[in-house]
Amino acid sequence: MTRIKAAIFDIGNVLVPFDWQVAERHFQSRIGNKTKEARDKFLALKECFELGQIPQEHFLREAIRIIDFRGGPDEFTTIWNGIFSSNEVMEECIVQLRNSVPLYLLSNTSELHLSFLKERFRVLRHFADGVYSCRVECAKPDRKIFEIAVKQFEVTPSRTIYVDDLESNIRSAAELGFHAIQYDWNRHSEFKQRLGEFGLP
Repeated sequence: MTRIKAAIFDIGNVLVPFDWQVAERHFQSRIGNKTKEARDKFLALKECFELGQIPQEHFLREAIRIIDFRGGPDEFTTIWNGIFSSNEVMEECIVQLRNSVPLYLLSNTSELHLSFLKERFRVLRHFADGVYSCRVECAKPDRKIFEIAVKQFEVTPSRTIYVDDLESNIRSAAELGFHAIQYDWNRHSEFKQRLGEFGLP
């Protein structure tokens, strides 16, 4: 049996479930520009923000302008961060796992989401360090962000579990040598079984 010495986790839909439709429902009654052009520009802006290419103030100002949001930055932020919910069974798992191996985070996210998540969800406090797309200016499934994580966390992929919900990210991690586990929060028992196969709680 391979001895696992570290574990790296994605945040969204692994540690903390999210649903963009929640934000979309709230935005629908508050925006004036619902055209495809506006949506495409908004999504491009979001990608730049998650890659750390624009500051938070610029993102908020331009996002509000592009979709003609009928409200201020604080209202926009509340809706933007309102997509997340708790995954209690995963938090219980992390509390047990932290006593066996050091835990790290690897996530495609923005500073706006990251600050909210760290303040709101206690599960993230069990992690020793993190690599985030908005701070390293690259994103999964790009191999580069995994290589940054390997160096920053000082881990050996063949001795490390990587957990993510997206197949493309799992594939990139596996190609680099990680023991990659695709997570579905509706099938948490299968994840616990995989951990057991590595001798982890």
